[in-house]
Amino acid sequence: MQKKTVLNPENTLVQQCYNEIKNDIIEGVLKPGQKLKVEMFKQRFSVGQSPIREALSQLLMTGLVTTEENKGFRVAKISEADVRDIYATFTIIETNALKLAIKHGDENWEATIVAEFHKLSLIENNPKEVPYELWADQNYKFHRALIAGCNSPALLEIQNILYLQFDRYCRMAYHMNPQHTSTNHDQEKKDDHKKIVDAVLKRDTKTAVDLMTYHINEPLKDVIHVLKTQKMI
Repeated sequence: MQKKTVLNPENTLVQQCYNEIKNDIIEGVLKPGQKLKVEMFKQRFSVGQSPIREALSQLLMTGLVTTEENKGFRVAKISEADVRDIYATFTIIETNALKLAIKHGDENWEATIVAEFHKLSLIENNPKEVPYELWADQNYKFHRALIAGCNSPALLEIQNILYLQFDRYCRMAYHMNPQHTSTNHDQEKKDDHKKIVDAVLKRDTKTAVDLMTYHINEPLKDVIHVLKTQKMI
């Protein structure tokens, strides 16, 4: 049965189509290499071709969608080399933004970090299992708060684009094998977050960067294992 989606009238049709397709790619509902037919989305969203084509065109800039002349749009394919490259590049961008934030961040920056960490802690210390998407959304807000003081809009924009691809691999692995990754019950993640906050607020750049590098890359082997097992790479 064709999935139907009711769009929110408060947002533009293009933005809503963009968000829905992006989320389906990130969560692995739309598979790597899958052809993205406009007709399929017209039926699902009950909209015309124009907002769908514009949304797909915008997704080209994120690296989540590719296109070939006269062959339409496809979900970007992935390989082990792609995954490793995104993790390595994302680490470079994230840690450099963090260094700059520690150097330039003010009291408002510190307060935002504390607030977002508190919200994340409420999820991570919840005795009940929390939906992955809820945890992932707050986790991103926390990480974004850490680097927000870098005073470089260009660097933040690059980080945001890379994060979409980084998050795609994380979420695909989780949805394919929830037992292999975890959310709020992962004690190591909770400990990492607390240590990173402590180092950042102390302006201990080396410790903060070392912790962040480990935090980003430690799950990589599990992500690759799951994607290989599921024959995604």
